[in-house]
Amino acid sequence: MRKTFAPLDDVLIEWLFQPLADLIWRRTGLGRAAAACFCLDVTSLSWIVSRSAGMSDAVAAWDAATAFLDLAVLLLGLVALISLRGLFRHAGLQQGNPLRPAMRPHRAIVLLMLGARLMQLPALDLTGAADVAMLAFAASGLYLGACSERPPVRRSWAALIAASRA
Repeated sequence: MRKTFAPLDDVLIEWLFQPLADLIWRRTGLGRAAAACFCLDVTSLSWIVSRSAGMSDAVAAWDAATAFLDLAVLLLGLVALISLRGLFRHAGLQQGNPLRPAMRPHRAIVLLMLGARLMQLPALDLTGAADVAMLAFAASGLYLGACSERPPVRRSWAALIAASRA
């Protein structure tokens, strides 16, 4: 899997998501981590919507075991997304992005799940649309998190001295 998915993963990062991250930075001033966190926030909302139909059906049928299990799965997913959001915010990027190689299996799984869900596209209802949105924003968040942050603007000593005299 590593040898077959790595080239596709690198192409997606370099040709699609890195230019997208740069465009977002130029247009809004949001860095890579903030854009990835925004995608994960939308993923969390989509996760809640996708799980709510099954949970409300279980509550309406007075099926406490299924309702409890659906609630546990919902909370487990939200905790995982919140943990991933914290990882994106606190990942140090001085020597390159450590999330690029480390999150490759996660990106592969999310892309496989998205592809499988898109094959069911003609039969989508609200829950299915929320699933597709959740997987699309999760993949976008994982890829934006794998992009490199723009380097900080460095000023020369002469520019700092000239700015201090002005």
